[in-house]
Amino acid sequence: MSKLGPISHFPFPVSCDSLVLQGLRCEWGAGVLNLVSSLSHFLILTGHWKFNMAPHGKELSEDLKKRIVALHKDGLGYKKIAKTLKLSCSTVAKTIQRFNWTGSTQNRPRHGRPKKLSARAQRHIQRLSLGNRRMSAASIAAEVEGVGGQPVSAQTIRRTLHQIGLHGCRPRRKPLLKMMHKKARKQFAEDKQTKDMDYWNHVLWSDETKINLFGSDGVKRVWRQPGEEYKDKCVLPTVKHGGGSVMVWGCMSAAGTGELQFIEGTMNANMYCDILKQSMIPSLRRLGRRAVFQHDNDPKHTSKTTTALLKKLRVKVMDWPSMSPDLNPIEHLWGILKRKLEECKVSNIHQLRDVVMEEWKRTPVA
Repeated sequence: MSKLGPISHFPFPVSCDSLVLQGLRCEWGAGVLNLVSSLSHFLILTGHWKFNMAPHGKELSEDLKKRIVALHKDGLGYKKIAKTLKLSCSTVAKTIQRFNWTGSTQNRPRHGRPKKLSARAQRHIQRLSLGNRRMSAASIAAEVEGVGGQPVSAQTIRRTLHQIGLHGCRPRRKPLLKMMHKKARKQFAEDKQTKDMDYWNHVLWSDETKINLFGSDGVKRVWRQPGEEYKDKCVLPTVKHGGGSVMVWGCMSAAGTGELQFIEGTMNANMYCDILKQSMIPSLRRLGRRAVFQHDNDPKHTSKTTTALLKKLRVKVMDWPSMSPDLNPIEHLWGILKRKLEECKVSNIHQLRDVVMEEWKRTPVA
């Protein structure tokens, strides 16, 4: 033992795995290898040597393992085999070691319960889930059991779908678009893609929105720990009937915000025409002769009364595809306005109207 020197001066790392011993066979010979192997077992049992297990990588194919054995029988060493096949020396050593012990390159039988579903059943599950995205795991399990006669739980179906990258999610909500709506949106994009910035700078965008006195209709989130569901800072207070709200009509352009009009009661075509004459026309005139007015296809906007008024006033109206609320940039302005209002404390509708008008006028052009 004294001839080998202290343990810290061994010519191999003290925390290496058992595959290092295979590499030493060709360097030191069998006698020294047996001594090192016995010493390593002693160090492991006494706790002086930590035995690290390497993480398992991708399994080699049978053809590749047979090539390793064939090259080894031809007299090639571990390093030359590893360099030829572009593998690590430890992988080559372990493959040859398994062949010397078992006489075969096949893996030993694994422990654990085998998969209940065959590859064919898994492909059937994938086809069912992709064919009907709303099909539940229990329904898929019943379908698989009816075809193959093998009982399968809904949890097994979920695990199988997770393995192929399919997860149960809440579907996103969007307007129902028919083929005519899609064609109209495409035509709108083709007509407007050649417009320059000067055209868009002369567009007056308009829309209506509801502003609540007590919180918005959107989803709110809070950061909380388990057990804090009903802490004052983690709850969203509610009141009966929402606490009241106001309806507003507004417009904007690249030059900034335009007029803002509060809507009393339910708006009809006649009330909308009054808003156009009182609030829209002054904002449109500020943009000059090339100004273009935009509003959506709400029945009040496309009524005969409204159409006749716009024609009489010689207002150039932008053609707008139906079911396209996401195309109007004023939706972002409503979001900015409502987030600012959340920072203001108001207790009644009159204060809300004053704060809305103040924040609307204060919105910067940028």
